[in-house]
Amino acid sequence: MTYRMIAIDLDGTLLSPDGSVSPKNKAAIRKVLNAGLLVCFATGRNWTESLTILDAVEHYDTAVFVGGAMVIDTRNGQTLHRTAMAPQLARDVCGLIESLGHAALALQDTGEAGVDYLASADVELNEATQNWMQVSTAQIRREPDLPHHPHEHTIRVGIVAAPDEVMRVKKAIKQRFGDRVLCQILYVPAYAVEVMEVFDPAVNKWEGVLHVARRRGVTPDQIVAIGDDVNDIPMIANAGLGVAMGNAKPDVMAAAKRVIKSNQEDGLAEFLDELVRTHLVEPAENPAASERE
Repeated sequence: MTYRMIAIDLDGTLLSPDGSVSPKNKAAIRKVLNAGLLVCFATGRNWTESLTILDAVEHYDTAVFVGGAMVIDTRNGQTLHRTAMAPQLARDVCGLIESLGHAALALQDTGEAGVDYLASADVELNEATQNWMQVSTAQIRREPDLPHHPHEHTIRVGIVAAPDEVMRVKKAIKQRFGDRVLCQILYVPAYAVEVMEVFDPAVNKWEGVLHVARRRGVTPDQIVAIGDDVNDIPMIANAGLGVAMGNAKPDVMAAAKRVIKSNQEDGLAEFLDELVRTHLVEPAENPAASERE
């Protein structure tokens, strides 16, 4: 089997433990691009939070953001696909989170809302959230009464907190909303924080990757997907070749066809070099035309 597209997670995969793009990883990305492979970044971050990484790699193409909820042409800043939360569901989730003593963080469609996050103004921010707000490049606006906000541009709702509190809130969310939401916990090493994220249940990275693949005439079996955390499982389990990092969580490794070295060891770079060296890649058809879509 030869592959035409590779979906690459950012935190814990492309990024080193310190949150940087290593020279080896940057060089490997350039190598697969020069070989004609389509590279699609697929991250839980929003576009704003990913800009410094795109700049570091110098690759601007269609990418998957917010865990699959948004697909954006990063070259032109155009949103190609968006799965927002139902406004009443977003209001109800914010209300439950605030009732449990936490500030809700409502991620927005930045292009429409003019801000990245709305954060509860009626609840005191915990230390983890304050630290995250200090280091994040996102634009954050404190907003009163989020349980009654219109939420016409809310993509997800979440919290930043200590691990035991994240688990407590997740349990309450699942008890209250069940299958009406997708609720997951992620660790973001670049910010050294643990976050709980609540989405519309239709959202996952694989759906976002498929949206990109269909635009480029790529079939699922021609996709390589690489990641390390729970939000990477759908794309790793369904891609033609699913790859887990050596630092991945056990459930991610179990879903993968292959496990490579960790991000500390530049495992991504070594794997991409192998793909090109063993001719397991096939140039995309007229990639320049695809970029002009």
